[in-house]
Amino acid sequence: MNTFHSLGSIGNALSREKLDSDSLVKILWPKEKCRLIRDDVILVDSPGIDVSANLDQWIENHCLDADVFVLVISAEATITVAEKKFLHNVAQRLSNPNIFILMNRWDATAYEPESVESVRQQHLDRGLEFLCDELKLCDRKQASEHRMFFISAREALLSRNKDPTASPRSGFNEGYQERLEEFSKFEHEFEECISKTAVQTKFEQHTNRGKEIIASLRETTANVCNKSQILKQESVQKLTEMDEKSNFLEHELRAMTESAKEKIRHISEDVYKRVAQTLNDEIKRLYTLIEEFDRPFSSDPEQIPLYKRDLHRWVEERLGSNLQSRLHSALYTSLNSVHREIQDRVKSVLSNSERKILVDSIVPRSDFNVSYRLDCSNLCSDFREDIEFKFSLGFSCLWQRYVQNQKESLTASKRINELSSPSLLHSTNDLLTTANNISLLTSKSGLLALGSCALIWRSVGWRVLGVVAGIYGSLFLYEKLMWTKKAQERAFKRQYADYASSKMKLVVDMTSGNASAQVQQELSMYFAQTIHYVDMEKDDLTDNMQQLRKDIDQLLKYIDKGKKLRKQGDEIDNELREFSKQYLSSDSIIGSSE
Repeated sequence: MNTFHSLGSIGNALSREKLDSDSLVKILWPKEKCRLIRDDVILVDSPGIDVSANLDQWIENHCLDADVFVLVISAEATITVAEKKFLHNVAQRLSNPNIFILMNRWDATAYEPESVESVRQQHLDRGLEFLCDELKLCDRKQASEHRMFFISAREALLSRNKDPTASPRSGFNEGYQERLEEFSKFEHEFEECISKTAVQTKFEQHTNRGKEIIASLRETTANVCNKSQILKQESVQKLTEMDEKSNFLEHELRAMTESAKEKIRHISEDVYKRVAQTLNDEIKRLYTLIEEFDRPFSSDPEQIPLYKRDLHRWVEERLGSNLQSRLHSALYTSLNSVHREIQDRVKSVLSNSERKILVDSIVPRSDFNVSYRLDCSNLCSDFREDIEFKFSLGFSCLWQRYVQNQKESLTASKRINELSSPSLLHSTNDLLTTANNISLLTSKSGLLALGSCALIWRSVGWRVLGVVAGIYGSLFLYEKLMWTKKAQERAFKRQYADYASSKMKLVVDMTSGNASAQVQQELSMYFAQTIHYVDMEKDDLTDNMQQLRKDIDQLLKYIDKGKKLRKQGDEIDNELREFSKQYLSSDSIIGSSE
């Protein structure tokens, strides 16, 4: 920044000291020489508008926010388009700017007194047209009396010159007194405008703009709050509906689970009964089944284990095949019925059509078959065949039959009479023990048989004894001749059938329970696959409810924040209104000037 001590050095175009056209020169003028600048009034002067591009930019940077604009026009010219454009920009930036138009060098009209009034009226009409019609700042009367002045700055300067050597009338043209009064009137109006409306000019637009912003913000905030309130109510309604649906799904899920468990239990029990009954029927037909086994039989001790192995396998396969053929259709129908019931029940509570399609796509295993593995090899591993020849009328066979009949009779008696006499039971046991001992003695020694024959011979004689012995021997020989390989095979199969039947009866419950467990597992797996989609829908519903709760909390925050912003907006609006009432209203301006 440069410092100059003389205005003449920079104010003269012929001076060597040059400044750029957009330079700002600050003049520190003594306040006691000018009443206006005592109240921190800053006067900014420019050589004109549209002189250069830089100068116009300088004016826009430093003058557009001025409180009062004084447009000085030569009386020999008129308002230019550039000057009008500049003041239009001022009017756009400032609401109701204060503009004065000074027609300077009005003393030149003293040389043409006959045209003074017409020229004055012409300038006045153009000025009023610009101020009132274009800028719409005031009415014509106010503009003509308080905004346009016809002066001579040179004469005003000379009149205030304190040089005592100067003549009081030197340099003045005719009518100068009126022009001096006009200048004084301008000064008065200028001072009054500065004192009354500078604050209004500077802050009214900002205040009004602030009110508009606050009103817009209040409207926006109200809209946001109202919209948030509506969305909150809708979200609460949705949350209530979702909560009811979640409770419904929870109830249906429990009901479906209990119903499915009951159906699975019922079908499992039915399978248990069917398998047990069918297996018992097959056990009763076991001898017929074994008779169908046609592998060549050999009594050779080395071949019998192979024969038994094949018989084990064959019986196991045929029993399993018979059980499958008799039970498969009924079991398949029952399973399909339960599958359909589960499927329809699950689909009835699903709202998602895609999940319903997925439930329909769950097909029960087509390869599912109940396994009836009896494992005859292990069941009959202790089987010991007895295919040695035994005469049916031999004493040992007869005695064994007697003992067997006694045992069966005793068993039947126990079933009929559950409470038996202890003494009778004791005597029967003694009888059976004695019979067994006798049988053991007769099988080990032929002396008893020889003694018996001697007793019979003495009683009936040799002839009768010979006839009986012949018949007895013939029967013995006949049975011996009939004890062929086929008879041995029949005896083997009969013994095996009896033994296998007794063993299989022991595993009927286990086999039936195993089949029931397989069916139960299959149905449980199918139910778990279908019910999974209900769980998925419930989980989705839970996630949506959580998201809705978050949305409701966020909307409540928006509503609360909107209320706070609205309250702050009301406070700011009240402050702006109070500021306008205190500083910008006409009453406050008049009061402050007084």
